Amino acid sequence: MKKKIIAAIVTATLLIAGCSDMANVSAGQENTMVLVEGWRDYSIYADKDTGVMYLVYQRNGNGCTVMLNADGTPKIWQGKE
Repeated sequence: MKKKIIAAIVTATLLIAGCSDMANVSAGQENTMVLVEGWRDYSIYADKDTGVMYLVYQRNGNGCTVMLNADGTPKIWQGKE
């Protein structure tokens, strides 16, 4: 039950906050996301501060979602820039 509540909170947060295209960041703003891996229609980004990973897709519309571990917690990027 706890996993479902955490997943619902994360989903609601993403729906409220949304994801923006990385190209829209102005030159004066610091880009807080790093591209971890990219394909033709899908990319994985990680937040530089928290390490939380996001799947961004651009097929039949655009969208993004937080990546979750099997236990429902956000997946944390352990790599380096």
